[in-house]
Amino acid sequence: MKYQFYKEVIEEIITLGIIPEEEKYTILFRFGDSGWTHQKVQLIIDKVASNRNLEDTKDPYVWGNEDVTVFANEIGVLLIDKMALRAGQDVTPLELPHDDFITFLKDFKKFIEENS
Repeated sequence: MKYQFYKEVIEEIITLGIIPEEEKYTILFRFGDSGWTHQKVQLIIDKVASNRNLEDTKDPYVWGNEDVTVFANEIGVLLIDKMALRAGQDVTPLELPHDDFITFLKDFKKFIEENS
């Protein structure tokens, strides 16, 4: 999974985002926002990591914003593009192994720390 990060400043509002290099990872673009902090990303990392060994009787970790929803359970991570759903588009959720998603989040966290 390859991606680049970007920083956009409009009238003193800093937006940090992601540009995936492959179309199947387009949903990562939906993570772009002006409200990211490294603490927020670390919390998501911790919750996703703790769900690797989730018992069958426990609910998955769910995080979302207005554009994307993330579900993490013992099987892996599922990302759903809510923006595409609202637009009436056919949506295929992106399934990722825990490690791939956590690596992405760690890279994003580092970018946030360097650009906030």
